[in-house]
Amino acid sequence: MKKKVLIIDDDEEICEELSEILRDEGYQVEAAYDGLKASRMIGLSKYGLILLDLKLPNLSGFELLKMIRQKNIQSKILILTGRPLLKKKYFLMGLATQTKEEENILNLANGIINKPFDVEFLLNTIRGLLKSGRKSEKSGLKRFTRHEKYVIVNS
Repeated sequence: MKKKVLIIDDDEEICEELSEILRDEGYQVEAAYDGLKASRMIGLSKYGLILLDLKLPNLSGFELLKMIRQKNIQSKILILTGRPLLKKKYFLMGLATQTKEEENILNLANGIINKPFDVEFLLNTIRGLLKSGRKSEKSGLKRFTRHEKYVIVNS
């Protein structure tokens, strides 16, 4: 049986489309459209994977990610975001908006994929994350490029 996945995004259309795609792949899927609801759901159920948007009402993705890791929840977390993250050129141009604290929190995730993304690439990334076991120590960020989209994956 495939793992249980929680999709957290304030865009209900993205949640519905991803839910349908992941169900077709055999995953059990639940969705939350805001951070507080997601927080309650995470407290009540175990998820193999959490797909997390950073811009959420009531509780941001940054706050939710920090809370998940402080509670030592073992779910893999893949951030799906439209924000320009961790690209040096954005920092040099002054366009990156995250603080040093947010950057440190991002390191708690297992990976980051920028929106829009290639669905097949997302599915392959999900399969890889769910196959890999949890490592006792962090390896450095691995960077992959796909269709000129920036992807970071912690294995």
